[in-house]
Amino acid sequence: MYGNLPYTLFKRKIQMNTQRLTTNNQQSRQERLEARVSPELKRCLQYAADLLGCSLSEFLLRSAEVAANEVIREHQIIKLTTEDSHAFVNALLNPPEPNSKLRSAFENYKREVSSHL
Repeated sequence: MYGNLPYTLFKRKIQMNTQRLTTNNQQSRQERLEARVSPELKRCLQYAADLLGCSLSEFLLRSAEVAANEVIREHQIIKLTTEDSHAFVNALLNPPEPNSKLRSAFENYKREVSSHL
């Protein structure tokens, strides 16, 4: 069969991610992680790894990395209270007049930009 069938495309993405993961880990595999799990959980994890065609260790590392990046991304998103949101929108809709330092900075910027053109 030819073409990008959904399962071949998915398999290719997995292989690319695995290659990236293995390359990164081969360079710096100095730390060790251990976990005790129930037999049911281990069977479930092993089954998921088998479905993806990778080892249990690769599956766990890849899953942990994805989960860690998601947690980090979620915590880096700016979360505003309702009061903060109103203040932010008000500042955008009704900006204060520029003060002398801002005017001076803008003049310096214009000089720098025009000298490089």
